[in-house]
Amino acid sequence: RGTIHIMFMNTDGSIDSTVKISDSTANGPVLEAQDKFGESVANIGDLNNDGVNDIIVGAVGADCVSCVGNQAGAVYIMFMNTDGSVDSTVEINDSTTNGPVIIATDNLGFSVANIGDLNGDDVNEIAVGAQKDDGSGDTIGAVHIMFMNTDGSIDSTVEINDSTANGPVLSNDDLFGSSIANIGDLDGNGVIDLVVGAYHDDGSGSNRGAVHILFLHETTKPTVTITSTSGDSGDTVSSTTLSYTATFSESVTGFVVGDITVTGIANSVYSAASNIA
Repeated sequence: RGTIHIMFMNTDGSIDSTVKISDSTANGPVLEAQDKFGESVANIGDLNNDGVNDIIVGAVGADCVSCVGNQAGAVYIMFMNTDGSVDSTVEINDSTTNGPVIIATDNLGFSVANIGDLNGDDVNEIAVGAQKDDGSGDTIGAVHIMFMNTDGSIDSTVEINDSTANGPVLSNDDLFGSSIANIGDLDGNGVIDLVVGAYHDDGSGSNRGAVHILFLHETTKPTVTITSTSGDSGDTVSSTTLSYTATFSESVTGFVVGDITVTGIANSVYSAASNIA
């Protein structure tokens, strides 16, 4: 069934104490034989804002809940207390609302990672590998980006696989998602990037392995505030030149005059605008 061990460390690397978490732990996970709880584990920060870091734990052998078969996989969000005991546990599996689409043998939870706050809602997101997800072939592998709520429920999930636009080029049995790491904002666009292992990728020889660097882009678009020294919205003006200022909520590139569209007419006769500069 599997276990994990919380180890309280001393500054010299020795262990002060250890707390074991298993299916017999109060408020802990509900497990069955061969669930393989503890296949992966990661610190996901203080998800519920109680001042204590929480953890995510993979259980790749968990049975499929909404289908027939085993090893669909699951992950457990565990809200922790400062003494290593568990305050509460939330299971994420194939039947979780807004969760990942998985089936038997996908191995969800083979890898897990904290990928920070992607969508700007002040809640960290998680990336979860499903190394045997079939994708468009057989055991190609996939990674599920889960946008989280503070109670451990899922707001939405995005799957990255061999058919994802700008995504990895994969083949059968690559086992993409066998490992995941947050590598920070590599390209400087304000969004963290990921490195994902595929240890059966053939490369130039059988099962030589590969890693894929995934440059993520932000999901929140900048807002624009439009102001005018010529008057407020709804005012009547007689000037032949109207001046407007567009202020973006963040730095943008590539903005040109052609991106502005003006509709309507003036005095019921003239075009709304001409000679935009």
